[in-house]
Amino acid sequence: MFVQQEPSSRAPEAWPEAEEPKERPPRGADRASRKRKAGSRGNASGTKAESPAAESSAGTLPSPPLHIPLSRLREIEAELICADEVDTEFESGEPVAPTVPPTVPPARPPALPPAGPPAGPPAAAQAPAQGPGDSRWHHAGAGLRAALRDGSARCRQRDFAAAAAKFSTALELCSKGFALEDPLKSSPDDISRLASWIESKLVICYLNLGQPGLALHHSHRSIIQNPSHFCNHLRQAACFRGLHRYSEAARSAMVAQCLYVLAEGAGPDTSDLLQLYWQAMTQEALSGEASFSVLYTPFEKEDKADKIKEANKTFAEKHPGYVQHIFTDPHGIHLLPEKAESNPGQQYLLTLGFRNKEIGKTVEKFVTQKLPVFPGQKMTFGSSMEEEAETFWQNTGKRIMAAMAFIGSSKIKDERGPCARAIEQFHHASLLSHLQRGEEQAQVMAQAMAELATVPYLQRVSQEDDKLLQSMMADAVDILAGRTGERVWTKIQKVALIEEFLREGEERYLRTSRVQIPGMENISWTPRRQKYLRLENTNMFIPNPRSLATGPKKRRIVFAKS
Repeated sequence: MFVQQEPSSRAPEAWPEAEEPKERPPRGADRASRKRKAGSRGNASGTKAESPAAESSAGTLPSPPLHIPLSRLREIEAELICADEVDTEFESGEPVAPTVPPTVPPARPPALPPAGPPAGPPAAAQAPAQGPGDSRWHHAGAGLRAALRDGSARCRQRDFAAAAAKFSTALELCSKGFALEDPLKSSPDDISRLASWIESKLVICYLNLGQPGLALHHSHRSIIQNPSHFCNHLRQAACFRGLHRYSEAARSAMVAQCLYVLAEGAGPDTSDLLQLYWQAMTQEALSGEASFSVLYTPFEKEDKADKIKEANKTFAEKHPGYVQHIFTDPHGIHLLPEKAESNPGQQYLLTLGFRNKEIGKTVEKFVTQKLPVFPGQKMTFGSSMEEEAETFWQNTGKRIMAAMAFIGSSKIKDERGPCARAIEQFHHASLLSHLQRGEEQAQVMAQAMAELATVPYLQRVSQEDDKLLQSMMADAVDILAGRTGERVWTKIQKVALIEEFLREGEERYLRTSRVQIPGMENISWTPRRQKYLRLENTNMFIPNPRSLATGPKKRRIVFAKS
């Protein structure tokens, strides 16, 4: 899988000793002390956007960057990810009311995808969502409950390898139809949320075992089954952080924060911790990036075209080393982790500048076109081009995807459509498929499915976009299952390639100077009606047959002589 930043040779880190339960205050307790601790390091976003912009090593944020130590991030992960009321419920058999809102109703209920995707997203949307502390968990099968109790006990003993084995057994039982005592009375909603919770426990186990790659696989599956639970997205962010993919971690934290707010989360301290985590990941992504720089410009209701020109000019003045190619994202408004009392609902334009002109132009094309074509896609159709494609991916492709991932770390809604980000991930997976990287392709496709499952909970989806969302979800399932055949995604690829070839032909035509007819270079006249065609690879011109036809031929009447 591609790595967002490549800082030295740091190994994936485990969740260590910082998460001992005895060192962590109980949820809801000592809230004032936690707020004082967060306040001592500044708020989640720093000062107001009107304050003088502070320069980071690779970008300009509206607020001075805060130093957020690693220990603080681990505290946030322990506070919001590891504490789970369901452990108590499985032990006591009594339902425990969740202390945080686990779900948010979708903006528009997504329908069931046609080719058999997991039942989680549709079921979650059709009925009022309930959290893990819900009384439904009493109805789990006896064998499954025993496996879950054993797994939870192993987790408390910090024997995460044994706990992972127990939860894997529970997940297998769940997939075989032993999720609930009475399968006839169970609903897809019950099974999906139970499976999601088991997947989330596997995420925690593998993070503690220092295997963030395997944890990321289970975090995607947990989101697919229950996309509205903000903790699932925060666990995904922790996995990305362990893999040093900080831009993607920032996006997952942003989604978690938005879902928490949409669910009307009652804990202001929880929202502050989510924003602090989001900001830390954004700063980490910028600090290790050398190929591009960014500038966030506050945007209200001004004329966007004028504001974009102003932002591009300001960027060139602030970052003279990144002026080979500059552009401002015209599709969508960007968000930053701002506390409510500092800048409620502040929106931004994002300007990027690149050291490499070609990479910058490619990223701009990818961001601005509704159906983009990844630049390496056209060179990977033939087996003879595999080596060239591999070189392109190592030297250029990774940098392009790094910039694309950072753009997505602060943009919830894309004006190109709700499936725009998933289409980018499909392009990425397609290129990995041509490079014969099946494992990485599967990971990217699972990430695309998690993205598609979450879309209806973040924005309203039109009927047309909903059909596309369902079709792409079904395509992702077919690709992961190794099925072949004509899909919506392959049609999108074909249309995008045709549009790209037409666009390139038009650009070449406009760049080429007017060709003079041989022998008539000094004659300045243009035929009014007659046009010429140039034979390919020659300097020979012939009249266009269509221009020779001046009108319909008149009927000729011949009279016989008497």
